[in-house]
Amino acid sequence: MTWKSAPRRYKLILEYDGTNFSGWQKQNEARTIQGDLLKGAERVFGPVAMDVQGCGRTDSGVHALAYVAHLEVASELEPETVLVMLNDTLPKDIAVLSVESVDPRFHARHACVARSYIYQLKRRKSAFAKRYNWWIREELDATAMQDAAGIMVGMHDFASFAEKQELKKSTKVLVHAVQLAASEDGLMLRVVGSHFLWHMVRRMVGVLVEVGCHRLTGDDIRRVLHSSAALPFNHTAPAAGLFFERAFYDKEELADFLGNELRS
Repeated sequence: MTWKSAPRRYKLILEYDGTNFSGWQKQNEARTIQGDLLKGAERVFGPVAMDVQGCGRTDSGVHALAYVAHLEVASELEPETVLVMLNDTLPKDIAVLSVESVDPRFHARHACVARSYIYQLKRRKSAFAKRYNWWIREELDATAMQDAAGIMVGMHDFASFAEKQELKKSTKVLVHAVQLAASEDGLMLRVVGSHFLWHMVRRMVGVLVEVGCHRLTGDDIRRVLHSSAALPFNHTAPAAGLFFERAFYDKEELADFLGNELRS
C-alpha cells in the first residue's frame, strides 16, 4: 500500500447487528463488516489508500457490542468529525461508538491480549429476540453447566471444539473465565480468552447446553481436552445468540475485569 502523505491511525469502537453479514472479513461476493466499513470510509475520505483491521474475525451472523478496529488513512480530520461522518454514511446495522487517534504502532488485533464474548439462551419463545438468542425448549441444569464450564478454564488444547481448517495451526487457547448468569427467562454465558478458534465459542456453548440437558457430562469435556485422539464436538450453537463483548489491550484492565466484573 502506497501513502501519498503520512497516514494517521484511528481506533474505532463498533457496535453491529451481524444478522445480515457474512462475518467480519472482507469478501468479494458477500456483505461483511470490514467491507462495509471500507466503503463508508471511502465516502468520508475519498478514494485514497487506507487500511482497516479488526481485533478478530467474527462469524457470519455474530453480533458485536464493542468491537475494536483501527483505520489508517492520510487525513487531518479530527476523531470527533470522523465519528459523525462515518455514522452518517454507514448502514443502520453498524454504529461507530467512539473514534480516537492512536499511536501508529497500535494494531487492533496484534496488540489485543484477550477478548470476551457473551451468549444469550432463552427459556421461552420470543417474538422479538430470535435474531439475538437461542431458544432452548428443554429444561437446563444450570448447576451442571456451571460445573462443566469450570473444566474449560485454563490453557487447553481445544482441537475438539474447532473446525478442521483450524487444525493446521496451534489449537491451544488460554480461557480465563466461563461464567453463567441465570434470569427468569434465560441464561447468559460469558467466555473470556486469549483468542478463539473458528466456531470455538459456539461449540463451547453447544457442549454446555448438552451438559445442561444431561446428554454430556463434565467427564466428557475433560476427556476431550486431555486426549489428542478425542473426536470433535459437533454441537455448534446458532450464531444469532453470540455477541463479541469487548477487547482488552492491557493486562491490568483484564485482571480488573476478571476480578470484579465476573464476580458481580
